[in-house]
Amino acid sequence: MEASLSASTRSRRNEPNPSLEEDVQPLHRVALLSERQLCYLRHVYQHRSSKEIAALTGVSPRAVDKQLLKANNLLGAATRVDAARMVAAVDAGVEPLPPATILPSADQVLPLPLPMPTAATAANMLTWKQAAIWTVIIAIVTPIGVTVAGMVILTLSFLLGLRTG
Repeated sequence: MEASLSASTRSRRNEPNPSLEEDVQPLHRVALLSERQLCYLRHVYQHRSSKEIAALTGVSPRAVDKQLLKANNLLGAATRVDAARMVAAVDAGVEPLPPATILPSADQVLPLPLPMPTAATAANMLTWKQAAIWTVIIAIVTPIGVTVAGMVILTLSFLLGLRTG
């Protein structure tokens, strides 16, 4: 019983865990690579072939291909060039972008900002929806304002006894 338990435990430890592999970031995956694999991937990033890498490092091209294939599997990359790009990004200190599962927020229409430059915003910072709302507001308010101003002038002229025309 004990021998079968330890064997099953060992086999579970050696099996890849898909959920664990999905959660591992490229930075942590690159840390799993050996120095030889990192060296080969850096050469791949410099557009060197397996034969050229083999000549530089003193191994066979087949050994280079085998190590690059292992590195691809560890990194989860489709090609050796993709794996080399991942290593170069980690070497440069570039953090990968998170997946775009969160959609960008919708344009905020309200509160409606003023349609002129202020100290807080530069000119023309309105969205097309905000500009359309301001166009409707101005188209409605302007004739009403002109009509009210004319009525006020007429009312004042009658109250003051001024004759018009």
